[in-house]
Amino acid sequence: MSKLDQRKNMKDRLAELKMDLYSAYSKEIENHFLIEENVQNASVIGMTISSFPEVDTKGIIQQLWKMGKTVVVPKCTSKDRSMTFYKIESYDQLETVYMQLLEPNPLLTTKVAREEIDLLVVPGIVYSKKGCRIGYGGGYYDRFLMNYAGQTMSLAFDFQIVEKVMREPFDLPVDTIITNKEIIPCKRNREKEV
Repeated sequence: MSKLDQRKNMKDRLAELKMDLYSAYSKEIENHFLIEENVQNASVIGMTISSFPEVDTKGIIQQLWKMGKTVVVPKCTSKDRSMTFYKIESYDQLETVYMQLLEPNPLLTTKVAREEIDLLVVPGIVYSKKGCRIGYGGGYYDRFLMNYAGQTMSLAFDFQIVEKVMREPFDLPVDTIITNKEIIPCKRNREKEV
């Protein structure tokens, strides 16, 4: 199955997710995420503001604020497909951009360098247990990850994990995936192969 087919099939499946299950699964993922060691140890955490049917990150962000963590959110530049992260302390510091995405308003927030981000939550649609992922097709995260040395993690519903993901040379895998059923040590799974 091609990458495009895998992306389309999973998008269709996600679109069928009922709201009550979506909320319950997202809450389970939030609970697993907040107790994960790398999350506990991180001071600065980068993640997107989700929109249905992505795993809900709004509740997670509120909990991170309560824990005293710094949350940084990306602003995308379509011209060169780059991302710049900004610290947010309130949802009032966001603005709605293309495709109804919520991004930080640079006039109300502070820019944060990639070296300052301890843990980056990387979005995607399809994943393998080795951390390979199929994203939304923009390539923003693949570009950013090329020069990022911190921890990487993804949040996914358990049915988004498949046996094999079609991977291209520029696709960089994540270290850990948190699902509603388990915490997957992707980096360790890859090291087993070596």
